Amino acid sequence: MMYALGMGTSRAPLQPGQSSIDRVPPRPHRGGYALDWTLKLYDGSTVRKRTQGRTKGEVRARAREAARELLATGQGAEWKTSDDIGAFIEQISRPMIAESPSLRDSTKARYLQPLDLILGRCDRHPHKAALAGMPIVTAGTYRRLLDCLQDIAKTHGAGTARHARAVLARYVLRPLVREGVLSGNPLAGERLDLDRSLTATRPSRGGVAIDEAAHERLLSGLLAMDAAEGVAAPRRGPVTREARVARRENVRIATLIQMTMGLRIAEVRTLTWDRVREVQGIPSIAVPSEIAKNHTSRVVPFLDPRVIEVVEAHRQACGGVGYLIGGPADRTKLWDKDNCQKAIAELYKEWAVEYDIPELMTERSHVWRATLNTMYLGRVPEVARTAFFGHTAAVSREHYTDLGQVGPMLIEAQRRRTAGTH
Repeated sequence: MMYALGMGTSRAPLQPGQSSIDRVPPRPHRGGYALDWTLKLYDGSTVRKRTQGRTKGEVRARAREAARELLATGQGAEWKTSDDIGAFIEQISRPMIAESPSLRDSTKARYLQPLDLILGRCDRHPHKAALAGMPIVTAGTYRRLLDCLQDIAKTHGAGTARHARAVLARYVLRPLVREGVLSGNPLAGERLDLDRSLTATRPSRGGVAIDEAAHERLLSGLLAMDAAEGVAAPRRGPVTREARVARRENVRIATLIQMTMGLRIAEVRTLTWDRVREVQGIPSIAVPSEIAKNHTSRVVPFLDPRVIEVVEAHRQACGGVGYLIGGPADRTKLWDKDNCQKAIAELYKEWAVEYDIPELMTERSHVWRATLNTMYLGRVPEVARTAFFGHTAAVSREHYTDLGQVGPMLIEAQRRRTAGTH
């Protein structure tokens, strides 16, 4: 049935972007009202719709919202501006990261963590400005996005917030623009004054070195350490005594490698047993490019034979399967980054008291690179030290640190042991 236009309504042809919503009167329908209206899209095509509601005002409001949606996304769009941005992130953004063939596993983990913070998934802090539960049209505004990032900056630091902004731009806002749901990134080109109060109070994580006597005390202690000593069975909860012991052993092994070889914790955490092997007859760890920070592989020899003995004993104890320091409950799985860092922080504070090394109360595993670099300063050429640590691209080749380059490090390490320093 056709309904005549009300008196005074325009009969002029609709122009692109115009609708007949205000030209056509709502009609009684099933105890409420219905409105049959027409919209002309920007491409010139025409869309005919029917909207229902309890009152005339509700019908018109719903129709206007539907028209706005159609003009924003076009007809047949998979996503609408009224959809929950959390659903979009879970169905589009997260798979883009998790299933990407070009991203390393460690990179995927670094990208997924801020994605969770954007949605407010955090065990440590409530994130009241998180985007989860908001319609895309609301979440995609400058003010909402800024509030979300400020919330992250106040609870996790400005650096994490900047990382979240990059993930947000690449894996959330850019896909929304491609889907036609947003017209652009509201944060593009904007200089955000992120809260830095948390970052300013954080203790330094780099540039601090412990003295050689303290280094030797801890090294000797960890070489002789029994990770199971003093570990009691939990009274309740899913974590077993065996998992607790494995957690302590993981930190012990990782620290021995880091304090004598200078590997980064991200490198140690992602090493598999096939990477611990002899190279040219020398026990070494082959750090592949996919886990190296500078994406360049290198071979790092064990400078202290006592450490390789402990590592080999650890290999036998866990069957040489999976990761060098795999998950405490399942060594075939990668140890969660946050759980790893938490375990390191707890044990370092314990060792700070036991071995009288106050620096370990605040410093974490990066302290070993600074310590080793300081210990070998003046006796080993800079090119050999930087190649050994893998923090420069001066020698760009498959084996970034070859055994010829690290010869001075091996010689100096042997001299130190002979002289009684180690």
